[in-house]
Amino acid sequence: MKTKKQKKFYIALLVVFVMAMYGFIPPVFNAKAVDAITAASDTLSDSDLSEPNVIHTFDFTTGTTTMEDGFWRITFPAGFTNVGSGSETCGYGQLTASTTGQMVDCVAGVGGQTATSTKVVITGLTNPGTDSASGYVINLEHYDMPTHLQERVQIVVYIIDHILMTARVNATLAFSVTGTSTGQVVNGATCDQDTTATTTDFGVLSFTASTTVCQDLTVTTNASDGYIVTVEQDGELTSNALDNINSFNNAPTGTGSSTLPIAWAPPLGTLDVYNTYGHMGLTSNDSDLLAKGYMDFTGEKYVGFNGTDPVIVMSHDHPSDGKTPDKGKSSVAYTVEISTLQEAGDYESILTYIATATF
Repeated sequence: MKTKKQKKFYIALLVVFVMAMYGFIPPVFNAKAVDAITAASDTLSDSDLSEPNVIHTFDFTTGTTTMEDGFWRITFPAGFTNVGSGSETCGYGQLTASTTGQMVDCVAGVGGQTATSTKVVITGLTNPGTDSASGYVINLEHYDMPTHLQERVQIVVYIIDHILMTARVNATLAFSVTGTSTGQVVNGATCDQDTTATTTDFGVLSFTASTTVCQDLTVTTNASDGYIVTVEQDGELTSNALDNINSFNNAPTGTGSSTLPIAWAPPLGTLDVYNTYGHMGLTSNDSDLLAKGYMDFTGEKYVGFNGTDPVIVMSHDHPSDGKTPDKGKSSVAYTVEISTLQEAGDYESILTYIATATF
């Protein structure tokens, strides 16, 4: 039969054995494995390194009742800063938040809170400045008094440097000029001659009627700010004898034309006033040029070349498909009319189109 002295000896020996194994006497573990916090997560508004004013939204389900003055405690690791600089919202109205150091407590009020799924939202934190291969561990604990742990869970979050996503789209611009057939109508003017992409032959001019030639223009581009198409003339229609068919409307040689599009009018044909013998002008069926701050050709209006400034005949302020009128497709008409005083001869000039896209 063992004596009390022997029992004390065995107890002392057991204590020494435990201390030899653990280096200390372990406390009684009071967190319940069965009634545990489950479905716990932390959703961050931004997981970039050193990101300020980050919102943490904790969702979890408690397995035990939170008694009056019991609390849920969320403890952030040292890498997170500015804990308590924002706001804390605890699930349910009877829970109030408080912060101490890296800890945020949601304390139950009168009546406590039964086991439930809930949410805690904490704002104003700043993310760690370095990433961690193993992530950052946030402890979520449930106490029914300051020293009595009911249940707990660890949530691991990763703070990583932002990822730069890039892509490249090559710029495109395709411009075409095509001829038209007799009978096509451009902004109210009927085209009297067939044309090609490189020739606009008025043919033999009549003394009693105007003659019109036309060309179709298309632009396909992915330019974000669209494009403009201009046309310019290297000089007035000129003969081998250096006589001119002047620019519309009755403009003196070399001085240009009307500054704004106007309705077509025949030349005056005043004897010895050479710039009134004949003239040539152009119109466009791009109907929204005026809305973009350019010339208004609507209503079959014409303008003449002034010898210095290109004329904008087509534009769009977004990408274009080369098919849609006013946006990717337009037509230009050139009309010439002479009086009986226009000098005989073969006349010619060079037109140049320029399509400019703005990316």
